[in-house]
Amino acid sequence: MTTDSEDSDAQQPPDDAPPSAEPPSAERPPSAERPPSADLATAAQPADPVGPEQPGDQQAPRRARFASVDTFRGLLLIGMVFTPSTAVGDHFAFLRHAEWNGITMNDWIFPAFLVTSGLSLSFLLRNPSKQATYRRLIRRLILLVVLGIAYNAYGTSWFDISELRFTGVLQMIGIAGAVGAAVVLASRAMFGADKMWLLIAVATVGLVLYGLGLEFISCDPIGRCSPYLSLDTAVLTDSHVYRAGGAGWDPEGLVLSIASSAFVLYGYSAGMIIRRIGQSDPKGTVLRIGSLAGGCLIAGLVASAWMLPNKRLLTPSFALLVSGSALVVVCGIFLLIDANSGGAAAADKARRAITWPIIAFGRNAIIVYLFERVLLHAGKSIKIGDRSIETRLMEDILPVGAPAVHEAYAAVIACVLLLVVGTLHSNRKYLAL
Repeated sequence: MTTDSEDSDAQQPPDDAPPSAEPPSAERPPSAERPPSADLATAAQPADPVGPEQPGDQQAPRRARFASVDTFRGLLLIGMVFTPSTAVGDHFAFLRHAEWNGITMNDWIFPAFLVTSGLSLSFLLRNPSKQATYRRLIRRLILLVVLGIAYNAYGTSWFDISELRFTGVLQMIGIAGAVGAAVVLASRAMFGADKMWLLIAVATVGLVLYGLGLEFISCDPIGRCSPYLSLDTAVLTDSHVYRAGGAGWDPEGLVLSIASSAFVLYGYSAGMIIRRIGQSDPKGTVLRIGSLAGGCLIAGLVASAWMLPNKRLLTPSFALLVSGSALVVVCGIFLLIDANSGGAAAADKARRAITWPIIAFGRNAIIVYLFERVLLHAGKSIKIGDRSIETRLMEDILPVGAPAVHEAYAAVIACVLLLVVGTLHSNRKYLAL
């Protein structure tokens, strides 16, 4: 656990919107959350230059924090709490995964979270890479894999190794983030600076190559399976991989986790823009990120003619459409929060009041993700009399009928989580991996 003055993480979410212990994001909290002297110190610093970053540009003494990134992450986590268990019968269908092709809100949340991982990674790797940075990246990868396996074991196999699922949301976040960081560091070693065009090209070409594998490597049943699943079962064995898709769905395999680094690299590119000109040129920031988002969306629509959007297989069209739409949301939040900060006092105060609980979620994402699982399992397993806590709440206490009662129960879970992370946020305590 770290304080706000330390190098804290703003981790992230799950397949159904997880968090990862992603690299520390560099979002600037509203001015009221910092002493006036901190505002002056930040304002006095020169902004990062526009264009290719040079080694000397990475030496800023302080990191600015942009509240929009934490806000976006917090919104994703809140969305996670309300999906997918609240999708009942024919109600709230957008809160469950698409059966196969298509994009629902529940399909969108987790990969959008990977985009925030890239945003935060751009701040972690801002300074010239040192051994401490490498150690931190390796530590984060190991801890995410360990936490992900523990998450899978809790309430299910309870560490019965013979049936324990090794793949998962946190594991995917760790692998995708590590691969994205490796690409950034390799490109920096070759060119001496971050080259946004190169990162975008690597992400896009990687998706295309991955998509070609989906098309030309055979599997059964044709059209409803992942050809990469056989690699996962060869490495991990059949009992340790994702088994919920009877037709061979592969939403969290090894190859797919590597391909998911495309989300991270698109997010990293947007983070470079925010970090360089977010304070000095807010309009230019929106224009540049908007252009990147538009390019992803257009490419995604074109790729849809080749291969339909499919989260389970992570088709190129799905990755591009989700990345583009996630960056559109980032643009909107940046425009509403960071681009307009420092204006009228009443407007700033209203923005702080609205975003405070959302930022509390966003800055302790790993706690939200793990503790939500604990609360949901406790609600189902702990009984009062002959019925579980969850059943008693939905049948006896919550004043709404089906199907809205499931949304009301999710709201109760969200309130409990807010009590925890809100207290931590008030005391500037954040879990950093």
